[in-house]
Amino acid sequence: MISLFASAALVAGLTVPPAAFAVDSSDVTKALSGSSSLELPAKAASLVAKASAADKQDVAVAVLKAAVGLNPAAAVAVVSAVVRDNPSTAPATAIAAVTLQHKQIGLIVKAAVTAAPSEAGRIVAALIKEFPKDYGVIANAAAEGAPSAGREILTIVANSIPALQPAIQEALSRFGANDGNIPVLAILSQSNSQAPVSSVAPQTLAAPVVTAMVATPATAATPAAAPAAIPVFAAPVFGPPFTTVTTVNNIGPSQTTPQQPGGRNYASP
Repeated sequence: MISLFASAALVAGLTVPPAAFAVDSSDVTKALSGSSSLELPAKAASLVAKASAADKQDVAVAVLKAAVGLNPAAAVAVVSAVVRDNPSTAPATAIAAVTLQHKQIGLIVKAAVTAAPSEAGRIVAALIKEFPKDYGVIANAAAEGAPSAGREILTIVANSIPALQPAIQEALSRFGANDGNIPVLAILSQSNSQAPVSSVAPQTLAAPVVTAMVATPATAATPAAAPAAIPVFAAPVFGPPFTTVTTVNNIGPSQTTPQQPGGRNYASP
């Protein structure tokens, strides 16, 4: 009876006790089932908005799980809609979405940060804590969603990945406090290449979003390959200059006088 009542209340647009969501998301699934791909994100956001402030985060996670279960391809759109209408749920919503659709981590992070730029720092910190090996993807995607938050994003990365802290701090010192659009990707790439090899896992930055950030440090045990030999060609040999013949000796049976080019002079018949 409780489950049926909760489902009816959701459909009717009433506030549903979030305890049902936290224990079992079947009620949310019923409320969202039948929604088209276009309707699903807005309906999911609406359900979260109706929850009380204390339970909004738990409801957001339950709604996200139910929505992705119904339509995995809608994960990014659902995150965007839920976070836009409920910014305080951004970190938890993003973590739930990445857990279910890890291959879309870059798109999910960008969607969450774009929907709630003021939450960029919390989103990045929460995701790096959960998925530390993906810090590069997370930071770069967040910077694309909120370009003005570059300094905050890099500071969080520096605090989360101690090996990168010196290089990031040195790079940030070259920018003013109010400088916007700090090149997060470039700074992370340079910082990663300067960090001790054993301090940063090589797969950390190995993702499509930040392929250019992968650094392969040289080692003494693997000497650089010798350059290919350049072929050597003999110097060209030049002969005497070509001289155009201007005089042709046409010798006929009864003629020995040199003639100019242009043909023989035949006697008139």
